Amino acid sequence: MKNLLAVTAAALALASSVSAGELVLDAPLQARSLHEGALDLVAYRNDLADGGMEVTAAFRARTPSGEPQVVKMLLQDQDRVQFSMPSDLRTIYTFARVGDRVTVGAEPVAFSLASQ
Repeated sequence: MKNLLAVTAAALALASSVSAGELVLDAPLQARSLHEGALDLVAYRNDLADGGMEVTAAFRARTPSGEPQVVKMLLQDQDRVQFSMPSDLRTIYTFARVGDRVTVGAEPVAFSLASQ
């Protein structure tokens, strides 16, 4: 019974460490998806011989005619990249690597156009 409680507590701790707008890639060739903002995202990582990690992310609108947009980036330890996609300027995507773990997050931002 104690083992079952310990395993359950560990699983809950792991689940709570990743928010709804975040995914973690902690193994080579592992793929995960994120469905925040106007785009769906699928990302995976490929570990390179020099210690870098190549992260590939495919973004696609939720419309039947949405064409995927693919981004590849090389992340070294402690690298962090933030950007928005042209088709969804209201979401900022963050790719961050710390050690053997890559975290991908999506966060909505306030957006307004300047009027003339």
